[in-house]
Amino acid sequence: MNAHPTCSQQLTAKRLIASYATGQRYFERTDLRETQLDHLHLSESRLCWADFTGADLRHTQLNHADMTGAMMWRSRLHNTQFCWANLHQAVMIRCNAEGANFSGASLHRTDLRLSNLRAASFAGADLRGAKLCYSDLTGADLTGANLTGADLTGANLTAAHIEAVCWQSALLQRAQIDASWALKAADKNYSLIPPACLTLV
Repeated sequence: MNAHPTCSQQLTAKRLIASYATGQRYFERTDLRETQLDHLHLSESRLCWADFTGADLRHTQLNHADMTGAMMWRSRLHNTQFCWANLHQAVMIRCNAEGANFSGASLHRTDLRLSNLRAASFAGADLRGAKLCYSDLTGADLTGANLTGADLTGANLTAAHIEAVCWQSALLQRAQIDASWALKAADKNYSLIPPACLTLV
């Protein structure tokens, strides 16, 4: 059985790659701040409570990874793959995740405030209670996502794909949304999206 690392263990990118190559998957609570981790394959890793503050994870494969409580403040996540990953309570404030793939991922109570999520995919993702205040979701795919209780205050949803989204108890004050979609929602009587809360563009 693989041994778990000690709390707050320092881990360089080189050691992480070498450990993963030998079958190691347990990297909980590791300190990876400002580390260059782009274009790696780290799928199915356990990275609970790991610190990725300012780290470069662009184009990295993290599918099915467990990143519960991970700190990714200001992390670079362009085109990173998080399909079916567990990001429950992760802190991703001001991260740059343009084009990232969160399809099917659990982002329950994840903090994504002020983040760049342009063209990211959240198709089928669990975003219950997520904080998305003033995040940029321009062109994002939210098809089938669960946004129950999510806070999207001031979020930019322009050109986003928001079909079959569950909006129950979601906060949408000052959120920007396409006028054409708002009209479609009104026509279909989607009462969960109060027009008074939205800024139509």
